[in-house]
Amino acid sequence: MKTTVYVVKSGDTLSSVAKRFNTDVASIAGFNGITDPDKLDEGQILRIPQQEAREEYLTYTVQKGDTLYSISRMFDTDVSVLTRLNGIPDPDIIEAGRKIRIPIINVPGSIKIYIVRDGDTLYSIGKRYGYGIDELAAYNDIIDPDKIQIGQVIRFPTDENGNCREGIYTVKSGDTLWKIAQKFGVSLVWLINTNKLTDPDRIYPGQKLRVMQA
Repeated sequence: MKTTVYVVKSGDTLSSVAKRFNTDVASIAGFNGITDPDKLDEGQILRIPQQEAREEYLTYTVQKGDTLYSISRMFDTDVSVLTRLNGIPDPDIIEAGRKIRIPIINVPGSIKIYIVRDGDTLYSIGKRYGYGIDELAAYNDIIDPDKIQIGQVIRFPTDENGNCREGIYTVKSGDTLWKIAQKFGVSLVWLINTNKLTDPDRIYPGQKLRVMQA
């Protein structure tokens, strides 16, 4: 993360500095380990985190059993980044229910997580990104696919290199190409041609099919 160095001047407040650099008090305080935002000393050096053009933040609510390490792994970031960004003095102590900011690199095609919004269902999320509801439920340890909550993090399956296996469906017993095409809203012809199927009548459980159009 890029930073700008600023030397505190007489009359400065953390709020005025944040406004000057188009950021917020929490970001500066967290990044500099400031526990009391009302106390600044003239001559104090501040590092101001600068949001890069391709970076954005989301707010994540800590769940029971979460650790800062597990959260950093989930969002492909570092514990040190999360502690600085959120002003967390002890990375081993984080309480459930706390909201923390997560830096997310917004690179098309590398989506690995999705934050559930109002009106979402696991089916609609799966259809949007080309995953089966069973695959998402299993990967996210969701017992009841009909019960997901706003703000819940849905992780998308990745391959052995950590790359998102976007739009890949694993054939299950009883599946037909027609059913799969209907499930993901693609044409049967597209499904056959995209997956180079020489015999559309012969698919087998465990077979991987691309089901998401570019």
